[in-house]
Amino acid sequence: MSSLHDEVEQLNLLVNDLYELSMSDIGALNYQKEQVDVLHILQTSLDAFQAEFDRAGLLLSLHSSVTNGLNVLADAARLRQLFSNLCNNTLRYTDRPGKLEVTFGEQAGALHIQFKDSAPGVSELELARLFERLYRVESSRNRASGGAGLGLSICHNIVAAHDGTISAIASPFGGVLIDILLPLSNAKNVKGETI
Repeated sequence: MSSLHDEVEQLNLLVNDLYELSMSDIGALNYQKEQVDVLHILQTSLDAFQAEFDRAGLLLSLHSSVTNGLNVLADAARLRQLFSNLCNNTLRYTDRPGKLEVTFGEQAGALHIQFKDSAPGVSELELARLFERLYRVESSRNRASGGAGLGLSICHNIVAAHDGTISAIASPFGGVLIDILLPLSNAKNVKGETI
């Protein structure tokens, strides 16, 4: 019964992911954008994963070069989904013991967020394809517990809907570095002043 329940849960996640991608394709995915503090959303998202990372033997850390919060026009729920997908990716594919280091700051008028995990890594050729839907790496990052190859496609769609960019390069820790830039053109600081 337990095994059957797990399979049903996996199928349910797959159907939900496919539904979200198809809605995004036709422009019907709903985004409720408002001024939100992205650093706060990132911190609470990582806090929610802390116990899971501890159990998995993975170190989770956040480093921010921004001292005051930034409010950006964004959908808070979709940003949580973005950060959750990236954390789940590390939990699925990173060797134990290992780590995920998240950095947060500003770069050339954009909010700059990086998710850097430890080994195993991905080849240069495969890095360029990570955001293709249904693409799965043919290496040690492709585990039996891996997903269907939709999580990073969903991440790409969420970032694109916020007029940002997302890319993957080799991590300095031997794994994958996911690099996210979100525009700050409508950003406000916590006092409500436009930057």
